[in-house]
Amino acid sequence: MRSISYRTKQRLAKTLRILLILLAFLVLFVILAVIYLGRYVVYTPDGAHLDFGRNTALGTMPPAAEEGGMPPIESIRIDYADPNTSSQTAELLSGYYIDQEMLADPDAVLQAIRELDAPCTVMIDLKAKDGSFFYSTGIEGAKLAENKVSQVDKIISTLKNRGFTMIARVESFQDSAFALEHLNCGLSIQGGALWVGNGSYWLDPANETVISYLKQIARDLAGKGFKEIVFDHFYFPESNYIVYDFEKTRAQLIANTATELLNFFASSNITISFGNLQTPITLNDASHIFIDGATGSNLSAIVHDYSGLDDTSVRLVFLTGSKDNRFDGYQILRPLLAKLAG
Repeated sequence: MRSISYRTKQRLAKTLRILLILLAFLVLFVILAVIYLGRYVVYTPDGAHLDFGRNTALGTMPPAAEEGGMPPIESIRIDYADPNTSSQTAELLSGYYIDQEMLADPDAVLQAIRELDAPCTVMIDLKAKDGSFFYSTGIEGAKLAENKVSQVDKIISTLKNRGFTMIARVESFQDSAFALEHLNCGLSIQGGALWVGNGSYWLDPANETVISYLKQIARDLAGKGFKEIVFDHFYFPESNYIVYDFEKTRAQLIANTATELLNFFASSNITISFGNLQTPITLNDASHIFIDGATGSNLSAIVHDYSGLDDTSVRLVFLTGSKDNRFDGYQILRPLLAKLAG
């Protein structure tokens, strides 16, 4: 067997070292490239893709906010009730709800409203988790669901003109449109890309710009004649992928944001309520908690979760078409379109 000379071995060893160094640089380059490109990743229902046109500045006020893209809260008019006459207790609710699925058939919704014998309470979904508004909002720069706005405006006008008590339900922290326009307001993962949960980007519940945005939405809806605003899915999502410097627990952050909203509107004619919570919060005297997806079999467990409330029979509002008598004694809003009743 032919032996390899010492000089040849030295050359091979040197070549191998050079190749290992080049490989190490290549691996480092790939890692850095992945980190850099992560901030340009955009997730959509069709998958992930790169969008190099995105504003990726984090930790600074986005241009839209600096240039007046989001008007100050004070620019949206709201009427304040006389504190001597305004109700300070949670009202008993009886009526119907109109969700996003029903809004796909606005003519059927309008016909169902006209067939109701007398005005009652009606709750309607007005903002989706992708951040789109279903009505003609006065918030500058808001994304509109073009195929719904005119029909929903007509539904709102019909409810108002016929004397119905109107409740608006909006997604609170699931808002892809606002997160993309205000990257520093969204929850992100390592590298700066926005975190995705339940098919949408999520806003930081403790961010002051986000809280101001929610206040704007409530004021805008009050101007449309809505008496109560429900901020739905009002919680901080659980995920190990979210990069967040927690000085407080998720529950404390949510509780603080809820308290700020409640205190801000405490002396107004608006009732602030919440939907589908995951952690307890302290409510004011007039607020409700709206819950959908409950069944007779899990009702007692749900009620037990809210046992700290002063009166669950008044505070909890179940959105259900069920005729199960275990719901008797609680507030219920039923689906306006009977096709969803079960």
